[in-house]
Amino acid sequence: MARLSFLSLALAGLLAACAPSADTIAPRDDEYPPTVQPYDEDDPEPEAGLPAWHSLGGAIADPAVTLSSDGRLEVFVRGRDGAVWHIHQVDPNSGWSEWTSLGGRVTGGVVVGEDGDSHIDLFARGSDGALWHLRQSGPKHGWPAWTRLGGQLHPGDRPAVVRGLDGHLEIFVRAPDRSVLHLSELPGPAWRPWQALPGPVGPVAAAREGDGRLVLFARGDDGELVQRRQLAPEGAWGDWRGLGGRLLGAPAVARNRDGRLEVFVRGEAGDLRHLWQTAPGGPWSRWASLGGAPGELMAMTAPDGRLEVFTRGLDFALWRIAQVTPGGVWTPWTTLGGRFNDPPAVAANQDGRLEAFVRGTDDALWHRWQARPGCCW
Repeated sequence: MARLSFLSLALAGLLAACAPSADTIAPRDDEYPPTVQPYDEDDPEPEAGLPAWHSLGGAIADPAVTLSSDGRLEVFVRGRDGAVWHIHQVDPNSGWSEWTSLGGRVTGGVVVGEDGDSHIDLFARGSDGALWHLRQSGPKHGWPAWTRLGGQLHPGDRPAVVRGLDGHLEIFVRAPDRSVLHLSELPGPAWRPWQALPGPVGPVAAAREGDGRLVLFARGDDGELVQRRQLAPEGAWGDWRGLGGRLLGAPAVARNRDGRLEVFVRGEAGDLRHLWQTAPGGPWSRWASLGGAPGELMAMTAPDGRLEVFTRGLDFALWRIAQVTPGGVWTPWTTLGGRFNDPPAVAANQDGRLEAFVRGTDDALWHRWQARPGCCW
């Protein structure tokens, strides 16, 4: 199998700012080559001690991935032209399409949401600083033009997207003054006016409690983890309150199989620290350390209910740590190898196998997957 390149080409050449559009300039043929089938069983064995990574080509940044309602993984990236580019499995669990452009002009990574009607929704910061939205017509269907939702996003931030109880989407962005702006979807589709949640705070992570209340997590001005939650489902918001700890960067949040939220941060000492609800919607535990030396964090709930955390290590490789059983103790840190830029993107295939996507040091999209659900990358 191919392994991740150790080239160190920098991502450059984004076009000058202009409003998002469905039109875009196609890249050169050598930037988005046709892709190979990456699931062949007869690939040669990798060199001893090296992990098995495969390239999907392209010239990309900021990958994001989701599982569509028909069971295919779909990956979205920012191209060199500032447009959003897309590659997807041809069938569930196997085979990849060629790259296609979805247009737009974005200045950061795209965030993927999926509403209750099985449409994939994309959200990103446009070159004008506002939030832009693109909704798929339906599974395996086309993509209409980008829509401007307004607001202003703090440079470098991605929006936080969470689904409400009835499937509608809730969007949170951090404004340039570091307050939080909230946008909620209405039937139609339509959107409520922006609601301001005063800060100031760092980048925001969002989640939904088991009873439907939304909750936000962020780094406060004093470095403490702070939380803000709705007082009732679809209701008013309480104030920001501290949860202690001292963190670097943005928090990540995932929900245990029993409904308890768990928050992960990079501590001041550079280790991975976490705390969790002792009951669904209930009080929080004390802080605990999981060690390691993580970069930006990606936390998720695997199909079997175990929490998994992925990050880039000091060696620029992909590292992971996971619960041994749902809600249980944690494994040691393990490396998945490779060398990459940008935070990783991870999702589960239709058959339950996790698959990780990164921007390699050659700026191409690389991926690696489990041989079977819950085991063996």
